[in-house]
Amino acid sequence: MPASTLPKLRSVRRSTAVFVTAGLLSAGTTATAITAALQSHHGPHHAAGPIVRAVVTPSRAPIATPATSAAADTRPLSTKPKKLISATVLVTGRNTLSHHQLHALSKVSGVRRTQTVNAGKAKIDGHRAFVVGVNPQTFRPWTPKLTADSNALWKSVSSGELTASFDMGHNAKLPLGSTVPVAGSRSVTPIRIGAFATVGIAGVDAVVSSDRAGQIGLKPHSGVLISAPKASPLAVKRAALRIVGKHAHAELLRRVVITRDAGEFLTRTQITNFLHAAASRVGAPYVWGATGPDAFDCSGLVQWSFARAGIRMPRVAQEQFLTGPHVPYADARPGDLLFYHFDPTDPGDIDHVAIYVGDGEMLQAPHTGAFVELVPVLRAHLAAVVRVDPTLASQVA
Repeated sequence: MPASTLPKLRSVRRSTAVFVTAGLLSAGTTATAITAALQSHHGPHHAAGPIVRAVVTPSRAPIATPATSAAADTRPLSTKPKKLISATVLVTGRNTLSHHQLHALSKVSGVRRTQTVNAGKAKIDGHRAFVVGVNPQTFRPWTPKLTADSNALWKSVSSGELTASFDMGHNAKLPLGSTVPVAGSRSVTPIRIGAFATVGIAGVDAVVSSDRAGQIGLKPHSGVLISAPKASPLAVKRAALRIVGKHAHAELLRRVVITRDAGEFLTRTQITNFLHAAASRVGAPYVWGATGPDAFDCSGLVQWSFARAGIRMPRVAQEQFLTGPHVPYADARPGDLLFYHFDPTDPGDIDHVAIYVGDGEMLQAPHTGAFVELVPVLRAHLAAVVRVDPTLASQVA
């Protein structure tokens, strides 16, 4: 679809928002922590890397460490993992998974490791979030290297503080180092935000200890991470859903190898409907976690717009990244998706998605305080251009 079909968008273009980057942000204890200054820029072609510096945080009274659960690892939190674990699928259910289900998941063909978590929805300082409760020592090998290696971060989690994902911390403007209300199914609990860090797991917005998770009402063993490094991710996902049932959800965490020609997956009608749906939302406010029709975050805009064209898409940008073949930017067509990574601590992480409309321009829901807009394509930090395959997208979703 040529960009000339969107003339009205040209007249309502807003100044572009720039996505600032941060490394591992920690406002934890009296120890020195690596933080990154959040920077503001004023144009799509002027994005610079973060200024990373050491910051000594002020002293404060120590936090009582929650009682150790029966399943807790006995190694000291200062023990860094010797080897990281690559996650393939995250399975979550509404209730505690049975011992039979957990055992069956561990025996799926190709599965090497599993790790249970407490999983569920909560509101952090009024923002919708998906939170996991973890044993800090056994969970940390499943995170990216800089996050896994940070003793200060995992001591913070163990002491009862919350670590927010890089994306949520920035886009929802959470107050790092402050205590905020965290509302779960059981209660509203004041919890200090001890760090922003790359979680590396699609859809996970925050991490707390298992004890904290219980306080806010997250069900124990209601989720499980699966590592099957040599198996087909889609096959593992299908097998997992057969075990846990239709009410559970399985998030794909690894790319699928596409063996057929990319071709033209979407029809011209689908592309037209998708682009016009997205264009109709120009001026709608960005709200973290919003999926429309009156407010959106970046992936919410993509999911809503594709749904208007009859195409089922996964919810979060990290999974939308997996919905089709990657093509060079020089070959980008209207309707392709543009993915970005802004976090220097984990170059493989996907932090943002936008919609290519042609002629070097894109539609995006940028960040809190901004609105859906049409802007020139930001070439800096571009991770990939994805041509969506509706069949694959429905399997990933």
